[in-house]
This record gives sequence, structure tokens and C-alpha cells, in this order.
Amino acid sequence: MLASATDLLRGLLAYVLLATSFRHLGAWAVVNDVADISAVTWQKRLIRSRPWLAWLLGELLAVPPPAPTLRLIRQADGNILLVDATTWGQIGGSGDDWRFHLAYNFTVGRLAEVIVTDEHGGEHLGYYRIQPNDIIVADGGYGYRTSVATVRKQQAHLVTRIRPHTFPFEPRDGTVIAVVAALRKHGPTVREWDGWCTAADGERYAVRLIAAKLPADAACKARARARRTAQKHGRKLQPDTLLVAGWVVRITTLPARRWPAEAVLRLYRVRWQVELMFKRLKSGLALGTLRGKTRASIEASILAMRIAWVLQTTEAAQLRARLRMREQDKGWVQSSWAVTRLSADVLRQQVRGGWGSHRVHACLSQLQRFLTSRVRDDRPHQEATVRDWLDRRPRYPTEGNESHSDAFRDYEYA
Repeated sequence: MLASATDLLRGLLAYVLLATSFRHLGAWAVVNDVADISAVTWQKRLIRSRPWLAWLLGELLAVPPPAPTLRLIRQADGNILLVDATTWGQIGGSGDDWRFHLAYNFTVGRLAEVIVTDEHGGEHLGYYRIQPNDIIVADGGYGYRTSVATVRKQQAHLVTRIRPHTFPFEPRDGTVIAVVAALRKHGPTVREWDGWCTAADGERYAVRLIAAKLPADAACKARARARRTAQKHGRKLQPDTLLVAGWVVRITTLPARRWPAEAVLRLYRVRWQVELMFKRLKSGLALGTLRGKTRASIEASILAMRIAWVLQTTEAAQLRARLRMREQDKGWVQSSWAVTRLSADVLRQQVRGGWGSHRVHACLSQLQRFLTSRVRDDRPHQEATVRDWLDRRPRYPTEGNESHSDAFRDYEYA
């Protein structure tokens, strides 16, 4: 039996971080003196732990993060939250069966929220708990007027990329500006307009539209991607689409006095960090395809995985905070990849425990049910059958002065 909630959490984290199956988990639990229960019992424990895991995840996310340590962000009133979504596949699925919606607190380098939906869960900011003065940085998937309304109703700010044809922008006189026509005119590489957008509920929100022209090589690559996309979907590429591909158009609600256009453009480039975070989490924690045959077991695995993410990013944030104290004015810069790998190793080591061959041999009687299988008449075990056949074969003599061919002949005609 499991003696404590700590042992249960350690076992469930071992399932998503270390074990390849519930049999493997059962063997791990025995050698670590966590529990001596069957693989089926571990599976049932995982499924029944969903409410508890959900509660625990909420408690972990509610813990105040370390104090801000990045100089770049001390100008901001609130936290800078990088928002995006990534897909996850399950065994036997299509590869994008689940969608993870994440808010990453760039201010302290820590996960703020993780919301999980199926593949039909679209990207929108209504999932997140946004605090006043937070700055939400999001990509074009959130570039709609509803995002502006969601953020401003929480007294927070938004920086997001938009497509001019899906985001009507109104100058102060109430007309809709032709953004594409304005970009076609000769002028500076960075252009800005003040205006409004009208949400679906009829409310108008003050926004700034900032357009930055891409360098020539980047513009060529962007137009090539637009051509490939149009060809893939069987659409005719419009001249306006090619023109806009050479620009990055953003909307923000940040005040111009504290956040001029160049500062907003620089802030938006930070958004790429959330893409790198996805890669670091997936490679650092080596969390691949979701296992499970039922929705209940997959949902429980996802909860355990999210807890592992929070623990890993919290450890990484603490490492960054302490490293920052040592780096002051010494010309050093942190490597997020190295910090992620080390913090993932710390978490795995805490879960794995320390044991060796001696411990395994001492527990062999308890481990037998995880290391052996019952013989089945309808499906013989191939390796065991061959080994048994080899053991029962008669041996022919190979010693003395007989040649190998003589020995084989004597054996064959005996």
C-alpha cells in the first residue's frame, strides 16, 4: 500500500518522467520502497487521482514566484506573459489530439498557467487569469478584437500580431483605415497610427497599430512561405497578401509615452521565447506521445505532466535568480537550455532515487511479478520456447581426439 500522498505523487511523476509502462512503474516502486502494488493497481490509482492532481496543480501555480531578476522588465508595471498553444499526440491518435494552452511568465521565467483542451479548443485569451497591468504578448492566432476586449476588461495590456483584413482599425474620426494601401505608399520602415477597434459587444478600445518592414532577405522568405501556403490550400495568391508578407503588423494597447514603437517591437520579439520553452520542455523532460487507452487515464497523465512542468520551471526560476546574483557586472549570460536540462535532471533525480544492483537482488521475490509473465497456451512466448528447446537438445561430444565432423557423425547416427 501507499503510505503517504508524497509517495503517490512521486509514483505518478515517475510514470510520466521515468517509467515506460505500469509494470515498469511497479518495479520502480518496489526498489524505491514506495509501494508493493500491482501494475493494474497503479493504473487505477492514476485514474482515481485526477481530482487530487488538479487541486495540487492549482496550489503549485498559486505559489508566489521568485522576485523579478531581469533588468529588461523592471520598467513594466505587471508581469509579461507570453501566451501560445502547442499540440500533443496520443498513442493511436492523429498527432494533434490534445492542445496545451500555456501562459509563460517571462518576468520570472516560470509557467503561470497550463490549460488543456482537445483538438477543437481554439486559441483565445479567455482561458487565462489575467491580472491588472499584466502585459500579454501573443502571436497572430490571438490577433482579433476579442483579444483586445478580453485583456482591457482585466485592466491589462496586449501586444499581438494581426492580419489587416481580419482586424478593422478605426482612426480617431471613426472611419476604417486601408492599412494595405497605407503600407504600399513610400515612407519610413516603421509606421504607427493611433485609433480604435470595436469589439463584438459594441465597446470601443483605444489601440495603436505599428507596422515594421522586414529586411529584404526576411521579406523574401516570408513571401515564399505565403506562396507555399496558398499552393497547399489550392488558393490563388493575392497581391495584397504578398505585400503584407513583407511587413510585421502589430496592435498594442500599451501607452506610447512609456512604450514607444521601437520598444513595442523589441518587446514583441521576446515572444519567440515561448516557442523555445516548448522545445526545452519537450526535449528536457523528454515527454513524448501520451500513453493511455481511455480518456480518464490520458487526462490523469496530462495532470501529472503539468505538475512536472511546474516543478521543473520553478526549479529553473530559482537557479536563474541565484545565477543572476552571481552574474552582476561580470560579463556572464545565462543559457536557458543548460538551466532547463539541469533543472530537469534535478527533478528526475528527486523522483528516481538512489539504488543499485544490490537493492534489486534484495527485492527479487517482490519484483518477480513485474519481470515475468504467465505462460499462455494460445500464444507461446517465443524466447522462452527457444531457450527451453536449446536446453533440452542432446549434446554431442567435442572433446578428445575426435574431429568435429566425426563427433557430428557419431551424434547423428547414435
